Amino acid sequence: MTADRLDRPVFVVGSPRSGTTLLQNLLCRDPQVYRLGRESRFLWHRLGGQEVTGRFPGRERVERAYLSELYRGDRSWSSGETRRWALRMASQGMPAQYLDLPHDLLDELSERGVVGPFASSVQTETAPFTLPPLEATYASATVGRVRMVDKDTGHCWRLPELAGAFPDARFVCIVRDPEPAMRSLMAGWRHPSWFFTYRLDAELRISGYSDEFEWGRHWWNFNLFPGHEQLINASLAQVCAEQWAAAIRPVVEHGLPLADQGRALFVRFENLVADPHATLTRIARFTGLDVETVAGNGLEKSYMSMARNTWDPGGAERQLAELAAQARRELAPVEGLLR
Repeated sequence: MTADRLDRPVFVVGSPRSGTTLLQNLLCRDPQVYRLGRESRFLWHRLGGQEVTGRFPGRERVERAYLSELYRGDRSWSSGETRRWALRMASQGMPAQYLDLPHDLLDELSERGVVGPFASSVQTETAPFTLPPLEATYASATVGRVRMVDKDTGHCWRLPELAGAFPDARFVCIVRDPEPAMRSLMAGWRHPSWFFTYRLDAELRISGYSDEFEWGRHWWNFNLFPGHEQLINASLAQVCAEQWAAAIRPVVEHGLPLADQGRALFVRFENLVADPHATLTRIARFTGLDVETVAGNGLEKSYMSMARNTWDPGGAERQLAELAAQARRELAPVEGLLR
């Protein structure tokens, strides 16, 4: 019987490249927390939907799906174990972008030619999601209540359904200023080995992407969002501006009433980076997680899925700034909550 086993689940919500990965990993420092081994997009695909479907499969199916995958890592990987595992996987032909690796090791494997573009099949956001847990405890092998922290950028469009199905859930909405978020999105789109998410049948003609990279004619990166079909002939800056705004709109629309009910907390990515102890203390208290283990060790940037941008927009700089200024207006209703 799985019904009602999830106890006060914590859903991390935000647009891609806004710190959702970092925040989830920081909250999972609490040793009592269970998590998935990767972004939960794969689980929602299994339940019959992508980011935006207009359908919710119901609490029982969702809870059963989560409980079948959740684990609590009882021991972390040492650097030596990580290196040996990565080299063994690489020798068997597994691309390094599948692995949960420190950036210096990814750089080393890149120099060896291990990292390259995906060939086919649908992928999800990559490192740090797929390193196998060591000596893990799986929720499916336990009894009693389970505390879960989960993040998926598609949760932006699932807020009403998740809030209704899990009345004790807590939502942490992390918001990054649109200009650096859009810059990071553009870097991710142009990255040669990460973030290849959906292979579309329609040919893409996105300037700054499809015209520069062979894979750019069919690979859509990050979230699909309502109206994405109208942007297959746009510039990459326009696509990324709308990708950010399309995620933020439902977070503002549905997250604001949840915040009024005491069920959602809005935080800035910039505050998390500038003052991690204070920000994590606030989040831990709001979610009921252990403050000392969550906030006590500062910020670990190794938890970021792409700590450095790999591309400077260059000629797109002015357009990027103008688009960001327009997009920033989306945050007006929640500015008070973000201060």
